Amino acid sequence: MALSAKAIDLTPDKIKQEFEDKLTSQAILQSTLYYARGLNFKIQQKWDEKKVITSLNSSGYRQRLPDQAILASDFAILQAQDCSNLIGLSLEKTSTCLYLKNKLEKNYVVIINQSAIEKKESTSEISATPHIQQIFQLEPTKSISTFQTDPILVAQFRNNEPIMQVELKLSDYPVQCLNAVIAIEDNDFLDHSGISYTGLARAIVKNILTMRKAQGGSTITQQLVKNYFLTPEKTFSRKAKEIYMATKLETKWSKDEILETYLNVIYMGQNGAFQVRGFGAASQYYFNKPIQNLNLSECALLAAIINNPGLNNPWKKTEKAKTRRQLVLTKMKELQLITENEFLQANQSTMPAPLTQKATETAPYYFEAVRKQAQELNIPIEGSVFYTSLDLDLQELAQKSLQQRIKELTEKKKALIKKKEKGYELQGVVLSAENSTGFITTFVGGQSFKQSQFNRALYSKRQIGSLIKPFVYLTGLEKGLVNEKNVTPLTPLIDQPFEWKYDKKIWKPENYDHKFRGEVPYYFALKESLNAPTAQIAAQVKIENVINTAHSFGLTSNIEAIPSTSLGASEHSPLEVLQAYVTLSRLGKFQKISFIEKIKNQSGDTLYTYEPFDSTKVDQVAPAEKTSVLIGMMKETLISGTAKAIHASGFQKPAAGKTGTTSDGKDVWFAGFTPHLTSIVWLGFDQNLPTSLTGAGGAVPIWIEFMKAATQQELPTDFQWPETVENKEIDSVIDGKKINLIFEK
Repeated sequence: MALSAKAIDLTPDKIKQEFEDKLTSQAILQSTLYYARGLNFKIQQKWDEKKVITSLNSSGYRQRLPDQAILASDFAILQAQDCSNLIGLSLEKTSTCLYLKNKLEKNYVVIINQSAIEKKESTSEISATPHIQQIFQLEPTKSISTFQTDPILVAQFRNNEPIMQVELKLSDYPVQCLNAVIAIEDNDFLDHSGISYTGLARAIVKNILTMRKAQGGSTITQQLVKNYFLTPEKTFSRKAKEIYMATKLETKWSKDEILETYLNVIYMGQNGAFQVRGFGAASQYYFNKPIQNLNLSECALLAAIINNPGLNNPWKKTEKAKTRRQLVLTKMKELQLITENEFLQANQSTMPAPLTQKATETAPYYFEAVRKQAQELNIPIEGSVFYTSLDLDLQELAQKSLQQRIKELTEKKKALIKKKEKGYELQGVVLSAENSTGFITTFVGGQSFKQSQFNRALYSKRQIGSLIKPFVYLTGLEKGLVNEKNVTPLTPLIDQPFEWKYDKKIWKPENYDHKFRGEVPYYFALKESLNAPTAQIAAQVKIENVINTAHSFGLTSNIEAIPSTSLGASEHSPLEVLQAYVTLSRLGKFQKISFIEKIKNQSGDTLYTYEPFDSTKVDQVAPAEKTSVLIGMMKETLISGTAKAIHASGFQKPAAGKTGTTSDGKDVWFAGFTPHLTSIVWLGFDQNLPTSLTGAGGAVPIWIEFMKAATQQELPTDFQWPETVENKEIDSVIDGKKINLIFEK
């Protein structure tokens, strides 16, 4: 059980009744639970057996031999005949399979095609590429396209405070852990009635001698009351209230209930933005294993940490933690709870090595977005259990990619160095979503939630610059131009000085390099992000039509019908941009993307389930043929256009995207997508200061590092083009090189 962390009203008229009510009801303030995805398996995913086994082991799954029984949270790698026996179908002799049973004892069989081949684009070499061919769920046997292992409890929030907590029964704790806590914190716990008068007297004498305010001498019962019914002030009046409440608590609850609650809620340290609460969470945090598996040395260390989690942190204050652990073990020996030999052995044990905690710096940004979506769905947040599409590995990868790139830029770029010296912090966001499902897997709203809680990915509206241009060009493909109704990637545009008269004003767009190139093909103007030809398209198709296109794809914020809108003067949140580019990746099929896969209440009742993307049930906001032509043009951006560093870096999976840079680099963007995954990167200052960066130099390197790893398991399959278009290889009119573009038949 867990008591409310909210301090009660301590006025004389209310203290007694409110406290009595809470004790009588043993009121529990329910936590809001957040689960991330388990390991994800899907058809056409590359198969690396060693990595899969390592990942399953680290997720708590046990590998079994083919002839051993498969129990809950077990898995085995089987050969073709055993796989065939499981699913009742014949398989190729070279096939293998993963047979897995999750915690709910649902059985899955993942069939691996070991003989598939992949032709590498850069050479004529052909190599074997094992991948997932089929997936089956058993009992009854049915074919599915994807499945995930058990979701991972990532965080709990209580009163909007992020915590890590694993609530356990007293019977779950090793006896040595219970003895360690009682020995160091309150060795008279089983005998007193809430107050240790001997300990209190010692504390009073010490406080008088040191001229400090009342402190110390607290029993376990007093510590529980102090932390969950009172404010943290250190005064004699608060100490008096604490003594009264502790005495009353002992009359209402048993010793077991008090100790169980104490062990579940006591503060045990800080993991990024998350408070580590209770021994269950502390065991996972410090030792990466459940409390039931702790030995004497580890139990003693947890008991040592209670006194001062910061001062006794075994990773940061190793010697102090050792000294405190020795004191715990000494107390246990004096109370004859352990032998001399046990003392010596435990005292010589090494401190635990620091563990790599996934996404601790930025995961709270994701959970804030989850709460916002729940509010939009009119579902209560407190006490709900959220099963999210957060991919912890991708979140960690995005976080590190962002932090590392910002560190590099702010150590090398003079303009950024000067701004950092003045206290301005360059910020950024990284977002990603699965195109096939609409689930948002990554949502980094800043460098560190601990340093800045402002969620830029959710709430910061910034000018998107050239990210608007694909919607300008798509509108041109749909509506036609003044002198050319049937627009293709090769339709000529004139890159020259241009005036747009509106509202008794004249607007003159210029290209980024202040040069004009004369006649250029339609695709070239987009891949090179030329402003003058883009503005001419917008003028011919009417800016209102461009706005309608942008809105239909997911840019929901207000967009003014003015010429500069054609070059991205409107302001949008990164989440809006992600939605719009996911719609692009689906060839113009719109469905709202989601952070939430499912919501349940504490009783297990399902409150909400997100229906993954179904191409037969969603809005086709633009013709698939026209969007395909556009994506074919956007692919050139990554190969030879403003984001050509992507192709040069070795990232050669089919992908499309667009750079974006606003005036003085105040906002630096890259939005790109493969057939499977869309990701967005933004850099800038919260104060809207110039960065002197471009989308290509600032955002693209982050996208490259993130997407190379994020798409590692993807086979290099192209977009699923409609039958009404064709891929043509042509000679570039600019440099004569061969390029591939999509044309309508």
